[in-house]
Amino acid sequence: MSWSKGQQQRLQTERQILKKYFPNFSWINPTNSDNTRVEGSVRTNAGNNYVLRVYVPSDYPNSRPNMVVTSPYILKGYGGKSLKEYGMDSSMHTLGTQDGYVSICHYRDWLPNLTLYLVVLKGRVWLEALEGHKRTGKTMDSFLAHMK
Repeated sequence: MSWSKGQQQRLQTERQILKKYFPNFSWINPTNSDNTRVEGSVRTNAGNNYVLRVYVPSDYPNSRPNMVVTSPYILKGYGGKSLKEYGMDSSMHTLGTQDGYVSICHYRDWLPNLTLYLVVLKGRVWLEALEGHKRTGKTMDSFLAHMK
């Protein structure tokens, strides 16, 4: 399926915003509303590189996009434990897996005025929390607050 005119305009605006703040993010299947994704690398303050992927739902912006970490594929936490082992765990802000990758929490209550830029920014913050977890063993809750 293809995007409606309104969705196309919205996604074009989103593309411009992402290009400004996250220039290395690419659009995958941007004309196919059943399989559009946004993906790019993020470098943490500790100098580690990760790749985030955002799945854009076909009724975007009405539904919340899902986000996963695609690289490293075996996403490890404290003591080398795979984050996949946590599954859906609110203390770790993980939502299980999608396509074999760890799915991460970004917005519990999605609103149509939120943007893909904000989703990616939340992913960046989540990765910083992951770095803190890897250093200290504390759950992600120690670094990220739950949204009310």
